[in-house]
Amino acid sequence: MADRKCAGRLIAGVLCAGLAFWGFGTGPAAGILAYAGLTAYGAESEAGAETALLLHPTIRRYFRYASGQQSGEELLARISYPEIHIPMEEARFSALSSALSQYNSEKKASSLEALKTLTESAKEIHQDGNTDVSCSQECEAKIARADGIAFSIVENDSNYLGGVHGYYEKTGTAYDSRSGQLLAFTDVVQDCDAAAARVVQKLSQEYPELSFPPEKEKLASSMKQRDAGQDQSVLFHWYLTPLGVNLVFPPYTLGCYAEGQQEIQLSFEEDPGLFHSRYSQVPETFVVPFDQDTGIRADVTGDGAVDRITVGGEMDETGAYKDLTVSVNDQALTLSDFPYYSTELYLIRSNSRYQLYAFCKSDNDYQILKVFSLGNGAPAEETPPSADEGRLDPYNLGVRSIETDNGSETAEIGQSGSYERAYSDETNALTDPGSMLLSTRMDAMSTYQACKAYTAEAGYPVSSDPYYQADADNIRLTLKQAAEFETVSESGEQTGKASYPEGTVFTILRTDGAGTVDLKPAAGEDKIARVSGDFSDWPQQVSGFELETLFDGTVFAG
Repeated sequence: MADRKCAGRLIAGVLCAGLAFWGFGTGPAAGILAYAGLTAYGAESEAGAETALLLHPTIRRYFRYASGQQSGEELLARISYPEIHIPMEEARFSALSSALSQYNSEKKASSLEALKTLTESAKEIHQDGNTDVSCSQECEAKIARADGIAFSIVENDSNYLGGVHGYYEKTGTAYDSRSGQLLAFTDVVQDCDAAAARVVQKLSQEYPELSFPPEKEKLASSMKQRDAGQDQSVLFHWYLTPLGVNLVFPPYTLGCYAEGQQEIQLSFEEDPGLFHSRYSQVPETFVVPFDQDTGIRADVTGDGAVDRITVGGEMDETGAYKDLTVSVNDQALTLSDFPYYSTELYLIRSNSRYQLYAFCKSDNDYQILKVFSLGNGAPAEETPPSADEGRLDPYNLGVRSIETDNGSETAEIGQSGSYERAYSDETNALTDPGSMLLSTRMDAMSTYQACKAYTAEAGYPVSSDPYYQADADNIRLTLKQAAEFETVSESGEQTGKASYPEGTVFTILRTDGAGTVDLKPAAGEDKIARVSGDFSDWPQQVSGFELETLFDGTVFAG
């Protein structure tokens, strides 16, 4: 287990450290999104059309650490917090963009204040001799819904203050996309009394052994009071998806800590009368992330009844799956010999069909994509395309996420020590089945991540882009001797040849994943050098030379 974790940290550092900062708005992030084929939407008129307009958010997650020494050897506390933007749509949805800016500012301010408090708590613990203990507050965000009607964020929060165990809960935030207004529960649910009765019923069905099931009247009152902004203890959190409203009851709310948190989905399809019509139209196309613990509900068979989709599996002593089971109601498919340590799950509806995407990671953070069809009520594993249909390894796909900042900025935290901004990473959220920016590990001339836009189709996602854009600005390849290469345009068309002197430094721009890599001179020249080679064996061959005979600065990971 220790070897696996060490290897994972190694490859993460090799693949991600020092990658270029992708700015928001009109910066490089917007450029790569547009270049990779991510598309915006057309004109909207009615609510149904607005629901079909899909936004393309980015999520940047910041990680900060507090230490008792400038060297960082004595870790006291750590925090993480999200920052969410809509770079492609911020002009058209300016009110929503402003609301997200406020969300970002508040997250940062509260998290930095928490870092100070956690640091003080950890110092007291260390003074008692427990120097191996550090305190933490971490927040991981995903986008539950992002269309022309509503924008909803779901957060998985956790903290540890040095006690017997930590605490966790899932929370949510929802906005009206057009006005940027923060939505209250009653903006979406029009009949709180009926909604409370339905939630109580679902809790009794899905969590029959709860220690303290809620009273219907108290729950309905809580739903209404939240809209009125009255001070009260939190009974539930909620977030919005294209399929319904999810209510989450944090640990200790309905039972002891061991009973965990409970989550109930109120379905637009199952109970349409509960909701205001503006927010409750189920779109034809969407992506919804969901957790393995709770599953998700949708009418995937089209028979008018809502189906329950769940994913689970047995784990071994190292934390890897022994098997993975995908279920639709009582129909289950189990994959044995499934050596992966984590799964990131998405329900996708596109072209009138439902699919389950499971992005999985194994040793060294190697990623694969498993696709399951759900439409006939019995889950079935889709067959990946063969290598000659576009990828050397058709399984090797993940949600694009790159490290954007590897700085070492430090600042004093009162009298508590110093914090270090260790890094941040940026993820292109999956919200649009027609434009999914997915990432692939490449080993052409170095090891790095590369991405391009895909469309959800029957079976595995497909891409019309011949090139993967490399996330590899940290890698600098320096010519050891003068060389001549073909040159190509930004679109990949051949423009001639050019000679480059010894010492010329290149960055990896893109690759076809097979025998071609395009290099950009780091000095800012317009010409793009095209290198052809054989990357299937070691040592790799480029332009008639062994790779490391011609270039210095290559970086490979096992």
